[in-house]
Amino acid sequence: MDMLIHLSLWRIHSIRPSLPLNRSTTLASSNAPTQASPPNTRYAVQYLVQSCGLSSDEALKASRLIPGLIKSSNKPDAVLCFLRETGVSELDIRTAVSREARILHSHVEKNWKPNIAKLQELGFSIEDISGIIARNPFIFRFNIVSKIDFWMGVLGSVENLSVFFKARGVALINSSLEKVIMPNLSFLLENCGLSTRQIVRVIRQIPQLISSRPENVKRVVERVEELGIDRSSVSFLEALINVSWVSQHSIDAKLNNLRNIGFSQEEVALLICKFPSMLTRSEKLVARKMEFLMKEAGCDKLHVIRNPFLFCYNLENRLIPRNIVRKLLMLKGIPVPKFATFAKPSDEKFVERFILPYENVIPGLHRAFADAGSTEAIN
Repeated sequence: MDMLIHLSLWRIHSIRPSLPLNRSTTLASSNAPTQASPPNTRYAVQYLVQSCGLSSDEALKASRLIPGLIKSSNKPDAVLCFLRETGVSELDIRTAVSREARILHSHVEKNWKPNIAKLQELGFSIEDISGIIARNPFIFRFNIVSKIDFWMGVLGSVENLSVFFKARGVALINSSLEKVIMPNLSFLLENCGLSTRQIVRVIRQIPQLISSRPENVKRVVERVEELGIDRSSVSFLEALINVSWVSQHSIDAKLNNLRNIGFSQEEVALLICKFPSMLTRSEKLVARKMEFLMKEAGCDKLHVIRNPFLFCYNLENRLIPRNIVRKLLMLKGIPVPKFATFAKPSDEKFVERFILPYENVIPGLHRAFADAGSTEAIN
C-alpha cells in the first residue's frame, strides 16, 4: 500500500528528474572549438593506463568512446581527483572507467557530488558507493538525485535500494518514470497483486521487465495466464520470472517436449504450475531425466509431478548414485521409500540415513555410492 501511495503522490506532484544530457553534450567540452581536433588515441590510451590503471588492451577499447577528449578537457582529472578524495577504491575506479570511460567527461559539481551526497544521506557507506560505481558507472554520468528519491520511496528501505543498484539498475534508472516505470509498477501491484518484497525480487532477477514498454509487461502476464497460472496463484511470481526469460517459441517447444515424453495436456499444466522453472530447462536433459526416472528409478508420472525438484538434480552425479543404493537395498529386502525421498537429502544426510545403518548388511555399500560419483551437483 505504501508503494501505491508513493506512486500516486509522484504523479500528483509531477516530479520530473533532471533530463540526462545527450551524448553530444556529455562528450563535448564547453570550451571545445567548432572544428573538432582529430582523435588523439595514443594520448587517451596513455592517460587511461597511467591515471586509471587500465591495461593497454582495456585502455585501447575504452579510448574509443572518448577519443581526443581527455587531452582537450580537465574533466577527467577532476573526476578522478573527486573519486579518490571521496574514498572510492582504485580497483573500483579502474573497473568503472573500463566499463564506461565517458564518466571521465561528466560534471563533478552537477552530477557526481549531488548523487553521492544523496546516497550518503540515505546511509550508504563509501564502500557501498564504491561498489555501485564499479557495477553501474553509467548512471553517474547524470544527475539522478530525484530518481534515487523515487526508488527509495518505492522500495522503502536502504537495503532494498542497495539491491536495486546491484541488480543492473542502470536500465531502470535510464527509463522514463512517467511513461514506463510507474505504469509497470502500478500494473504489477494493483492488477497482479505483487507485494513490495516481490517487486524487489523482480528488480533483482528481471529488471528488464520493469523497464519494458507497458504493453510488453501485460503480454508477459498474459503468457503466464495462458499456461493456466492465475495471478492469485502462489506460482505466479515464479512463472512471471521464468516466462520473462523465455520466448514464446521456446515455451511452445518445451511444452511439446513434455507431451512427447508422455505427459497429457492436463499433466503438463499441473507440472508447469508446480514448477515454472521447467520452462528454462533443456528439452534434451528433461527427456533424459524423465526416461531415467520412469524406467530406472520406478517413478510414475504422478510422483514426478508431485516432486518436480527431481529435474533440478544432476543425473550422473546425484540421481544415478542414489538409485544404485536404492536398488542394492531392495535386493536385500530392505524397505525403501519412494525415489524422491532418496534424491532430496544432502550427501551427508543421505549417507547417514541410507548407507551407514546398512553397511553390515551390504558390505561396500558406501564404496559403491562414492564410486558412482555422487556430489552435490545441481543441473
